[in-house]
Amino acid sequence: MGPYKTGRLPASRPAALKDLAVYATGVLPRPPASLTSPPGEYPIDGNATYGDCTIAGCDHAVRAWRSLYGATGVLPTEQAIVEEYFRLTGGQDTGLNEAEVLRVWRGPGLGLFGGQIRAYAPVPPKDTLQILQAVAFYGCAYLGIIVGEPQQEQFAEGKPWTWVEGQEEDGHCVVATGYTSTGLLCKTWGGEALLTFGYLAHALEEVWCIISHQLVAAKKDTLGLDLAALEHDLARA
Repeated sequence: MGPYKTGRLPASRPAALKDLAVYATGVLPRPPASLTSPPGEYPIDGNATYGDCTIAGCDHAVRAWRSLYGATGVLPTEQAIVEEYFRLTGGQDTGLNEAEVLRVWRGPGLGLFGGQIRAYAPVPPKDTLQILQAVAFYGCAYLGIIVGEPQQEQFAEGKPWTWVEGQEEDGHCVVATGYTSTGLLCKTWGGEALLTFGYLAHALEEVWCIISHQLVAAKKDTLGLDLAALEHDLARA
C-alpha cells in the first residue's frame, strides 16, 4: 500500500448490544441536511508508521468533543498514543479490534484520554439515517472501513474517496465528524477525507456511536437515549 498505515482487525459485535435506535426514548429527529466538522487539529498520531488507527480514532473523537462541548485537559502526544497502542496489543504491531478498544475505553479506560467513555452502541452500516443521527446528535461516529491503494491516492490528491472494483482490501478506522449530501467527512491520517456514500456502500463494515461523559453533561435530559438500558446491556457485553 501507500505511505499511510491501517490497522483495524475484522469487525465483531457483542451479542448483548442492540442498535442505537433501539435505545432511543422516542423517534430520533431527522439530522440537518449537512454538517460541518468541528474545527481543530486532528494529527496522524503515528498512523504513518504503525497500525494504530483505532487509537488515533479515539484521539480524533476526543478532539471533536473538545470543540463541541468545551472539554479541557491535556491532549496526549503522538508518542503516548503509540505507547498505548502497543500496550493493548502486547507489544506487537498487529492492529486492534474496534469493539475491544471501546470495551477497554469504557471499562479499565484509555488513561491517556482523561478517563472512560460513558457508553457506546452499534449502528447498522447500511442505515445512513442512523449514521447521520449519530454524527449530528452524539458528536461523531467511529467507523470500520475497507481501504486500499486507490483511497491512499485519493487522500493524497485531496479527492473524495470512491470504490475501485477489484481493489485490494485492508481494515482501517476513521471518525466521521460531519457530512455533506454526498458523503461523510472523516478524520484520518492527519487530515479530513470525504468518503462518498457510493464508496461506503462497499467499504463500511462497522459503525459505533460513542456516548462521552462530556456529551451526557452537555445534553442532560435531552440525550434522547435510555442510557440506563444501554449501560445494562454493556455490562453484559
